[in-house]
Amino acid sequence: MDKIVLNIFKVVSLVLIALAAVFQVIVLYKGDDAGSVVDSFITTSFVAFGIAAVLAIVFPIIFIGQNPKNALKVLAVLVGFVIIGFICYSIAGNTFNNVRLEELKTTASISRIVGAGLYFTYIVGGAAILAVIFSGVSGIFK
Repeated sequence: MDKIVLNIFKVVSLVLIALAAVFQVIVLYKGDDAGSVVDSFITTSFVAFGIAAVLAIVFPIIFIGQNPKNALKVLAVLVGFVIIGFICYSIAGNTFNNVRLEELKTTASISRIVGAGLYFTYIVGGAAILAVIFSGVSGIFK
């Protein structure tokens, strides 16, 4: 199965690269009058992004199905992320007054969600840095 997936990736990649190269040449050739070509280029980018998003969701599900023991680990990590998310949302607050919220064209709830997202990023980023440091230090003693 891995060989089939690899071949599919190669073919899709080559097709997208060829389309991008053709669109790029047309844009360079037409110059400022390449509006419709640029639209096609952007559409191709959206299609490539969509394919990547679908594959990023489908393949982990397939591999979890092939190895159910890892499914529990993945589920534990997802539950941990949800718990961290709830903690971040509960400690986040709106620090802007109504005038400032009007200037920013936002609401207090959006401000709180953004704050929660920032806290979540700080916590997960800090955990990643600590994991890298731990891995390096533990590698020294092995």
